[in-house]
Amino acid sequence: MNTRSSGHTAIQQCLQEEVSIMSSLAELLKKEQSALIESDVVQLNELTQSKGQLVVKMNELEKKRNRFLDELGFNADIDGMQAYLQQAGDIADVGRDWDALLQLTLQAKEDNRTNGTLINRRLSVNQATLNLLQQNTNQAGSMYGPNGQSTVKTTPGKGYVAT
Repeated sequence: MNTRSSGHTAIQQCLQEEVSIMSSLAELLKKEQSALIESDVVQLNELTQSKGQLVVKMNELEKKRNRFLDELGFNADIDGMQAYLQQAGDIADVGRDWDALLQLTLQAKEDNRTNGTLINRRLSVNQATLNLLQQNTNQAGSMYGPNGQSTVKTTPGKGYVAT
């Protein structure tokens, strides 16, 4: 197997792995959306950790693919990938995997945007609620401070012991 052939194989394998990881990421973003709607903080925490790991893996795979492109004499970017695909037109699997990766990436980007919108709405509601609770509604001053704790000072009373 010559260097060029092994480069084609390496790019194909890398793309297949990228498609697999991006599919997992897209699936995870759908779960995150449900957790945001349901206000499931525990699941959101778990999903956030998993999402971070998948994003790191995607970045590593992109760098790997770009390195393979560079070794084959193409630019190490999306333009280089397009040029590679034009030259390697006889390798249908690579083109199909690239198209699948682009589609999954677009879907994940849209789902991530939607999730960001859901987060911003939740933050707005929480901020409005906090503002309402902090309004000076009585002469004693605000009920809650910036940390969410009560600012109303109470004096401990004397406890009575019943015998």
